[in-house]
Parts: sequence; structure tokens; C-alpha cells
Amino acid sequence: MDTRTLIRWQDLTTEAVGGHARRDAVVILPMAAIEQHGPHLPLDTDLRIGMGLLDAVAPLLPSDLEPLVLPPMAIATSTEHTHFAGTLSLTPETALAVLREIGAAVAHAGFRRVVLANSHGGNTAIMELAALDLRRAHGLLVTKHHYFLQPLPKTIDIPERECRHGLHGGLIETAMMRVLAPKLVQMDRAPDAHSLGEDLEGTTRRLGPTGETAFAWMADDLNPGGVVGAADRATPELGQALIDHYAEGLARAITDTAAFPIERLAR
Repeated sequence: MDTRTLIRWQDLTTEAVGGHARRDAVVILPMAAIEQHGPHLPLDTDLRIGMGLLDAVAPLLPSDLEPLVLPPMAIATSTEHTHFAGTLSLTPETALAVLREIGAAVAHAGFRRVVLANSHGGNTAIMELAALDLRRAHGLLVTKHHYFLQPLPKTIDIPERECRHGLHGGLIETAMMRVLAPKLVQMDRAPDAHSLGEDLEGTTRRLGPTGETAFAWMADDLNPGGVVGAADRATPELGQALIDHYAEGLARAITDTAAFPIERLAR
């Protein structure tokens, strides 16, 4: 059994960090959230999923590829969940400033390749802005990976309705949490939560919570309980299949970032 783990930035000495920079190592910044996930999941669901996927990635990487994992940005932009107690959120301006400062420090240490590994949908906008800022200001190659945007294979049987509408605290997140933190999942309180998006499918042609024409929403706009999806159907077996699938995608993102011909970028 492959028990490799990724190298944590904070475990290294200054000299060791410099050595990894000279080897042109990839640096990974996990991005997550501390926010409400309904009555059945803990506030750190996104963080646990993001770090769990990174744990699962390590054995999938080539042995000569040794990326460094920065301390996670656990609190970022969760504005859409601020109506619910327990949610911690930075303003977009503050979160963007934090990303810029972290990226600047990574560049100053001599690194050129960064993966933003995101496990919270609300972070996508600041990631887009920060990645371009870091490319322009520091010449970094910044790749943006969102596990939840990876299409699911046919071997993972999740209803189309759930794929479209179970975007927060639903079947997918609950199933993975049953593997990653089973003692914190309260399945007796897991709902089958209907989404406003399902109702709109019959009345609007393209407009919805996500997709090509989307509207801005607060979590309780979609469902008063703040979650949507069939969390009550989550099983550990499904959770493990999802973790394996999403870890493979993240591994490809890291290996592709390492192999990218950075000399092709404009100086």
C-alpha cells in the first residue's frame, strides 16, 4: 500500500524551501471555507473535503514529483451563507488581498508554478482575479482547479437532478464526508432538500442558480434550510468512489502544472 503524503510547506526549513524552489517544484494552495452545511454536516466540510482529496492525491503522483502544500486558506468568501450562524467569511477585497500576498511570498521564495486547489464554489471569482494578478505582477504560472467542476463518469451513479441542483450539502458532499469524517455526519438529520433551481427549470429557459445564464443567490434563496440535494441518500461507498475520482483529476492538474512549458509564457 502506497502511504506517501504531500510535503507541508510549514514543516520545512528555509534552506529546504530554497532547495525545492531550485527544483522548480509545484506549490499548492488549498482553498476552502468555514460555513453552514445544514443540520447534518460540520462547518468545515469544504476544508475537510479539500484536504482529504490532497491526502488521496499523494499516492497517485510520480515519485519524482514533490509538490509543496501551503497552509490552507480555510476562511475565504462565503457571502452567500452569511444568513446562517457559524459561517465565517472574508470580504472579496480582503480575500483577494490575502491571495495576492501569499502568491507574492511564494514568488519571492523562487517558485514559478502554483495550483489553487479549491473546494468551495464561492471562491471561484476571487481565484480568477488573483490568478491573473499573480501572473501579471510576479510572472507566476497559476492554475485553478475546482474539484466540483469535474464531470462524473458513468460508473458513478448520481441522478442528473442531483448533479444539476445538489450543489451544497447534498448527496456528493455528504457521501464524501461519510468517509472523511464519519463521526461528524448526522445522517438522521440529513435532508432531501429541494432547490429553487428545480422549480425554475419549468418556467425559465436558461436562467438558473448556475450555468450559462445565472443569477446571484444567497443559500436560503435556493432552500430555506441553506442546503440543496439528496443528502439522505449518501453512502460511504459512494463517498469513496467520489474521492477516488476527484483525486485523479487533481493529480492530473498537478502533473500538468509541473509539465507546463513555462518558457512559452510571455516574459
